[in-house]
Amino acid sequence: MAVAKGAGGDFMSNLGRVYTIYTGGFIAFIVAMAILSAVGVPNKIIGYFFMGFTIVIYAAIGILSRTMEVGEYYVAGRRVPAIYNGMATGADWMSGASFVGMAGTLYALGYDGLAFVLGWTGGYVLVAILVAPYLRKFGAYTVPDFLSARYGGNLARFIGVIVLMSCSFTYVVAQIYATGIISARFLGIDFNVAVYVGLAGILVCSMLGGMRAVTWTQVAQYIVLIIAYLIPAIWMSTVKTGVPLPQLMYGQASQGIGALETAQGFTEASTSRRSAMAATTPRTSSGSSSA
Repeated sequence: MAVAKGAGGDFMSNLGRVYTIYTGGFIAFIVAMAILSAVGVPNKIIGYFFMGFTIVIYAAIGILSRTMEVGEYYVAGRRVPAIYNGMATGADWMSGASFVGMAGTLYALGYDGLAFVLGWTGGYVLVAILVAPYLRKFGAYTVPDFLSARYGGNLARFIGVIVLMSCSFTYVVAQIYATGIISARFLGIDFNVAVYVGLAGILVCSMLGGMRAVTWTQVAQYIVLIIAYLIPAIWMSTVKTGVPLPQLMYGQASQGIGALETAQGFTEASTSRRSAMAATTPRTSSGSSSA
């Protein structure tokens, strides 16, 4: 136990160095995959490399973060620095449900899909302001624990469990579905098998270390995701505007999109009319409009 605590202390005191090395290694890995792609290595093989690299890294973090302490398992010891906690939270937001689900929602619904994005993000803010601080001050590990201690008895705990499971069910389904899609696409295997492969990877990453393993794994995921987000955004901004800062050129891009919509006849009235027609058009089991 003393060795484990010492190792954990060394890790905590060298977080910046550890994740800087990790970031450099990930960038080098991307460059290596680009070189392999340029010399003609099949995309399927490169997909295996990508999946293998991420699973091995996340599984290694999960195994190294294994713990038997309740506080470490449930709340990562309540000693994660704020910036890394924010990175872990950001990675949780930029998850499979966001990459696949939100992108698909915006594609299918257009501007109407922004309601889901705003609600999704607003939910994080509400939890961070109205729930998390008070749960931490109370010393409870979960919301049902807090409800049980605050209102007494197991009835309040049971109601809390039901509410939390109901709230998280849609999110978890989207996550698992996205995991299956990504695994099937990269590994070239059946979707049903891919779901179990993804779940097995998640289990290895989180089971032994609990919230401590999940937190440090998500920090690593954040680095991967933020690079995946920024590279195409910076590239498109540079190509379209000549300025490699998409945050500053967002207004110009929005004006360009508006001009294209006007040129193509996508007025607000016609957009609303198409959205209403899409919402009332019956669909077959395959997802296409029925005759």
